[in-house]
Amino acid sequence: MGRIELKVFTFISFRIAIANVIIWPISLWIWSVTSSGILDSIMRVFVILAFLGSVFAIPLSIVSLFSKEQLSKRILALLINLLPMILIGYALMMEIIDEFFGNAP
Repeated sequence: MGRIELKVFTFISFRIAIANVIIWPISLWIWSVTSSGILDSIMRVFVILAFLGSVFAIPLSIVSLFSKEQLSKRILALLINLLPMILIGYALMMEIIDEFFGNAP
């Protein structure tokens, strides 16, 4: 596959990254303002789709690093798509540290 043909991967991963940038703040704002069960279930679906889209876009972002698109666009897409996984890893690491290195009761 030529380097020019890899622009499709950059396009898809960048669009998924933009969708994540749009969906995450809106869902957090809606959850903080309302306590409706209907909106909660609808927003949960969007957040899960955004998370799974970012997981799907990580390999696409890595492959798109070899294309001839703008470097800033490729790196931005990779960082935004990695962000949900980084946050989950950080939360798990903090939970393990709190569990094993905390004071005994």
